[in-house]
Amino acid sequence: MPKPQSRRALLGGLAGAMMLTAPALAAEAAKKEYEFLALGDFTVNLPAAGRRMSYVVVSVTLETRSAEIQGFKDVSPLLRQAVLRKLMSMSERNELRAGQTDPAMLRDSLYDSLAQVREEGLRDVVITRLLHS
Repeated sequence: MPKPQSRRALLGGLAGAMMLTAPALAAEAAKKEYEFLALGDFTVNLPAAGRRMSYVVVSVTLETRSAEIQGFKDVSPLLRQAVLRKLMSMSERNELRAGQTDPAMLRDSLYDSLAQVREEGLRDVVITRLLHS
């Protein structure tokens, strides 16, 4: 049988661990309210004068409500198509040129296009890479 001193120490340690895990569990639950879904990299040719090829690579990730993430996964091919169409359209209008691409405008444009496919649960569109050649 454990000594009363060691029993108190054990109970005190367990109580301390419980106090530490309760906020951690609450933080974990709050963190899980939203999740990220990477749509991947999109490479789009840019109009270029002469023979030199030019392109842009954009990586897109969605921030969605956790409860809705499966719905976004289910329509991910349509979401990818919407991103590609928007990027190609922006390329044709010379809105994706190096040094002239406004990341906020790009994000807003992609958000609008993606919201047409599935708006429920879409919190944000995150541009994780914007690379010009």
